[in-house]
This record gives sequence, structure tokens and C-alpha cells, in this order.
Amino acid sequence: MNYLQWLTKCTPTKFWHDSAIPSEIDEAIENGALGVTTNPVLTYKTLQAVPEFWQPEVDKIPKDLTPAERAEALLQMVATYAAKKFDKVFKETDGENGYALGQLDPTICNDSEKMIAQGLRYASWADNISVKTPSIMSALPLIELLASRGTAVCTTLNFSVSQAMAVGEAYMKGRAKAIANGIKPKPIFVVQQGGRLDEYLIEVAKDNNIGIDPELIKNAGNAICKKVYRLFKEKGIPAKVMPAGLRGVHHLTAMAGADMTFSLQARIQKMAIEADPERVCHIDEEIPQSIIDKLYAIPEFVKAYEEGGLKPEEFITFGVTQKTLSQFLWTGWVPLETYQASKSDRWF
Repeated sequence: MNYLQWLTKCTPTKFWHDSAIPSEIDEAIENGALGVTTNPVLTYKTLQAVPEFWQPEVDKIPKDLTPAERAEALLQMVATYAAKKFDKVFKETDGENGYALGQLDPTICNDSEKMIAQGLRYASWADNISVKTPSIMSALPLIELLASRGTAVCTTLNFSVSQAMAVGEAYMKGRAKAIANGIKPKPIFVVQQGGRLDEYLIEVAKDNNIGIDPELIKNAGNAICKKVYRLFKEKGIPAKVMPAGLRGVHHLTAMAGADMTFSLQARIQKMAIEADPERVCHIDEEIPQSIIDKLYAIPEFVKAYEEGGLKPEEFITFGVTQKTLSQFLWTGWVPLETYQASKSDRWF
């Protein structure tokens, strides 16, 4: 067995594939992937990588759609293809795994009503579609509603303990309603983007002339992920932590053995297999307090690490949230709006 196969077969740790390119999905399944991350950026990337594969389905999309409707149609096309790939896993795990993700339009993320309407449309695409929403205040009603209806949820743009706890509380309210109404609850996957957070904190430290070794800062994402995992356990919140946006094998090995579901890019999967780390579970090994103390010199780390470090209304204004949301919009959603659209349908 390679490292990923050992991890998924011999420990509670599982992973999803973070790409919508068909050949990469097939290879990931061989290595034990139990689901697939699909989002606007990954949807556009697969359309660019293998356009001939998707063209027959693209041709079926009506030509008179608005740009936003076109982006949603393309996202649906790719997400439902990926969902079919994991339908067997979905059935074999009784709905615990085997999902593909339908990520909401970034331009409506501050409008709860529009998010709810789009989320319900996404949920109708297939039984094993998990609705993916940013972890901001306006999404909390959507999370509660979807959980109450027995719909799987995935929350992204999680960079802090505060966001994870708010998401978990909203899910628990919805889950309780589902159980009370005789509806079987579906899981929630709480993405923790440790690698992106590390990069952001390195930028903040440099810009503010905070004298801290960048290598130490690369422990920040893992420290927050481990804390969220522990707090979910302590509070009895059955949310599945999903580390994503990994930048190195250490983001994976530090959490080895955890009851988590990673979202791994093909690049990281290859790195892990080639590095062939020792088969050891590290989830119970805390980040040394001496490192945490040094990280406290970065105010943005304190906001991310402390429970209650961010108020719900601050989730959307947190710097790394804004940065990533912009990337989702301009490198994913906007290109989908104009993909193979006539010039008259383009906004530029």
C-alpha cells in the first residue's frame, strides 16, 4: 500500500479528490478517494484541461441563459458527473461519504435568501450533492435550513475557530429539527484551509515587520485545525473537519489518524505518495506551546485561533476570507459566466 491507501484503510482518516478532471478522479478513486471537491475554479480548470471531453454536454446548455445561469449550468454539469462517479461510495457508506460539491455563486454570498434558493436548487441535482457555502454570517440560516431538510452541507472559507464553531452550532440546530421530524441527518463537512491561512499570515507578518520565522508560521493552519477537531469532539458536534488548500505533506501527516476527511489536490496526493511518510498517527500530538506563543505575535493569528476571536459579522471582513472569496469569483465564477458565450452575452 502507498501512504494514502494506508491512511484510508488502516486509520479513520479519509480523503476526497480535489479536482474535476476525469482522469484524475479515476486515479484518486484507485488510491482510496471517497468523494470529490468541485467548485467554480475547478470546474473552469477541467473545461480548460479537457474541453473535448465536456463539449457534448456544453452544447446541450441553452444559449439564452443569463451569465449567472450559464455558470450554474456548467457547475451542475461537472458536479453531477462527479457525483455519479461516487454514487457507489455514497450507497455503501449510507450517505456518510460519496459526495460531489455544488458551490454557491460568490456574488450572492451576502444575501441569505438568494443563497437558500440556490442551495435548494443544487440539492435537487442528485442525492449525493453536498451544498457548499462560505462560512460567513449570512450563510448560517442556510446551513441550519439544509441540515433540517436532511441535505449534506460543506462550508468553505473556514480560517478560524470562531467560524467553525458558528457553523457547527447552526448545523446542530438544523440537525435537531431533522431528527424531530423523522428525517435522517446528512453530514456537514467543515473545510479548514490551513495552507491558505499559513500563506496569509506569512504575508501579514512580513508586511507588519513581525520578526517570526516563516517556517514557524506554517504550523498555524494545523494548530487551528487540531483545535477545531478537539472542540467538535468536546462539544459533541458530529461535524467532519475537512482540511483543504494543503501546501505540503506536513499538512496531511500532522493530522494522520484523525476522523477527518481531507480534500487533496492531485499534486498533494502525488507528493504524499512519493514522500512515503512513516505510517504513524500524529493527530493527538499538539503543536508545541512555544510555537503557539510565538504565533501570538501576529494579531490575525489570535483572531483565528481564539474561540470567539471573530464575531459572526466579522467573518466576511477577515482578510484571508476576502482574498479567497475574490479568487473564487475572478478565477472561477466569472470565467464560467462567459465560457463559450457569444460576445453579445459578455459583460466586458
